[in-house]
Amino acid sequence: MKVSVEKLPTSEAVLDVDVTWDEMQKASDKAYQKLVKQIDVQGFRRGRAPRSLLERKLGGKEYIYQEGLDDLISETYRSTLREHDLTPISQPKLDAPEFEMGQPYHFSLTVPVLTPAVPGDYKSLHFEREDASVTSEEVDKEIESLRERVSDWKIVERPADYGDRVTVDLKLTSGDQNISDLKDNPFELTKERNGLFTGMDEQVVGMQAGESKSFTVIIPADYSNEKLAGKDANYEITLHKVEVKELPEMDDAFAEKVSDGQYQTMEDLSKAISDNIVESKKRRNRDELRDKIVDALIEQSTFSIHPLLIDEQAEDMLHQFGHMLEQQHISVDQYLTMMRKSREEYLQEIRPDAEKSVKRQLVLDEIAQQEDINVTAEEIEGLFALYSQAGQTLPRTEEQIRALASSYRREKTLQRLTEIIAGPDPDSEEVEVSEQADEEATLNNAEEAARAASEATAVETQGEAEASATAGESKAETVE
Repeated sequence: MKVSVEKLPTSEAVLDVDVTWDEMQKASDKAYQKLVKQIDVQGFRRGRAPRSLLERKLGGKEYIYQEGLDDLISETYRSTLREHDLTPISQPKLDAPEFEMGQPYHFSLTVPVLTPAVPGDYKSLHFEREDASVTSEEVDKEIESLRERVSDWKIVERPADYGDRVTVDLKLTSGDQNISDLKDNPFELTKERNGLFTGMDEQVVGMQAGESKSFTVIIPADYSNEKLAGKDANYEITLHKVEVKELPEMDDAFAEKVSDGQYQTMEDLSKAISDNIVESKKRRNRDELRDKIVDALIEQSTFSIHPLLIDEQAEDMLHQFGHMLEQQHISVDQYLTMMRKSREEYLQEIRPDAEKSVKRQLVLDEIAQQEDINVTAEEIEGLFALYSQAGQTLPRTEEQIRALASSYRREKTLQRLTEIIAGPDPDSEEVEVSEQADEEATLNNAEEAARAASEATAVETQGEAEASATAGESKAETVE
């Protein structure tokens, strides 16, 4: 049997196969041995019926030859993929004409395949690591935020002002349409309100407890509900209570309260906040550095990507985005309705992000191959254990194990690349090479990979993050 493989520039492989009649006969013999054990022929035990009687029961000898040919095509396809190291990304297209008895046979298979990226000279790249520092102003801002969180509201007998919290009955109509009818609803008065209640605050400022007021403002022209945008908003408000925010003193008692007893002095609290800000900046700097490295790798690499691979990635991104929306109690269909987009329009919109994600995976996989980066069984076990500790028990299927191994391998590759391109991380602690150190390193790597795998499946691209933010804004505006 003669098999030739042609790899096309379209990231497809064409398998041309020539089969002699002798090979067709051998394939039919194997098919007979299989079928005779599966089909009952009267007068014979299974596996004992003569071929001629089995052919008669199946409608002719062509049936067994066709069965043998089908098996031969499947076996040739699988063995050729292994021999030529081809990774299919969808089912092949088969061109198999009818066979003629006694004649040689030809068939072909066209299959979309995964084409490895061709990285550029990544070892010539260089980026500097950015230092992380903190200012006293940043620490003060965080402390002020903590004061805001533990502040108390005290009733005052004076007209309402910006920054106060008022409790009101509010009825809002537009023409004949009732929009809101709220009872004892709290509002913090602000000069920067957006959305449906824009313009309300300045009318409430100056009101006192027990006072009622009616007024009309204009709903913003860019309000998400087109039926209300730009229309008159008629308010009837009764104010029940005015409260002013009381901020606690910044003393040691405050430090102990906001830290749940972890810190007893303002000095200790300030140092902890400073350390947290620095760590946050270090993480952000690391993430930005890794993004720069990936962007540079993609820019200098060569890709041949079948469109189906990008389509699958876009579908997967939408699927993962759906899980994020579920946490906000919104379905994908509801989100698309709010955004006035069809599923196809949304998939087309995120397609550039899907393509970048595919390129990222391909280039990291190829560099992992070149750098001989692998994942051990112990590291996979560490990943499963960490997910379990986090309350996410993953199914131990082959597909899940492959997905975790792929994500972790890419994470290890990116760590290696960062050290090659930007030098060792000065914050990484050197540990003595010992059995205990190796075990700890494995667990730390697994934890990093678990986080990376989770981020990759949930929000791997900037487009998804922006979409999530948009969804949150839309929902907030709807229920404001």
